[in-house]
Amino acid sequence: MITSEDTAMLSALKKDNNMEAYQYFFMKYYKPLCLKASTMLGSMDEARELVQKIFIEVWKTRQYQQIEHAPGGFFYQLIDARCRQLQEKAAAQQYKAPCPPCETGPALVPTSISTSLIMAIER
Repeated sequence: MITSEDTAMLSALKKDNNMEAYQYFFMKYYKPLCLKASTMLGSMDEARELVQKIFIEVWKTRQYQQIEHAPGGFFYQLIDARCRQLQEKAAAQQYKAPCPPCETGPALVPTSISTSLIMAIER
């Protein structure tokens, strides 16, 4: 739910690129966004870093100009999408992990076939 204060801050942000308005949204949504990201990523440290990065990216690229109604929803969608990307990337890397070395040593590869084996195969 967007409040009248959110509406005023969003207007100031979009009209004047007002840093104080952007800080308002950061302070208001930082903690809930971190909680959302930490449940998806499993790490509060990674979540905090991700949320901070997204706020920085949005400011630098002026993506906040795209916010139509609910700033919280805008940031929530960005966090959700980025967390899903990170989860997919982690899952893909897990499948690409090299096979662990064999604990029994190198495989024994015969250099020649014994005569008795050749006779058994020919029967």
